Amino acid sequence: MLKQFIIKISCYFLIFSLILGCKKDEASPPDPILGNWQVYSISGDGETIVWDELKETLVSLIPEYDCMAWTVSITEELVTTNIVLPDYDSNSCDAAEVTIWTWERTKDSNEYTFTKGLIEVSIYNITVSGNQMTWKDQFDGAVTIWSKIE
Repeated sequence: MLKQFIIKISCYFLIFSLILGCKKDEASPPDPILGNWQVYSISGDGETIVWDELKETLVSLIPEYDCMAWTVSITEELVTTNIVLPDYDSNSCDAAEVTIWTWERTKDSNEYTFTKGLIEVSIYNITVSGNQMTWKDQFDGAVTIWSKIE
């Protein structure tokens, strides 16, 4: 009697374990920072620069500056920024400056650590609302706002 009871309990335990083991892992939603973004504005030291306004002003003076760009592409493993700024000596644009980091999000927070090589480069508090992403640098307080590229 006791032996049959132990066998039944063992069978129930085995079946229960199999059911739990076969349960599919639910995929967590993708991180909201993933995608391609274009800079909207940069703020620091009490001053805000709206990128499109700056570019429009410079292009009205020197049309060749139309090549100016500042974008970021974020995948599950990398953050890649691409900045093209004016070359004031030649009235054209400098070559693109591309920077690549790995990134990690602090669990259950909006804090992201961007690392280049073995050096921790920046820590940002990042929020995403609709098609707008805001980075706040945890070291100097600078704020960069990005618009999603559709």
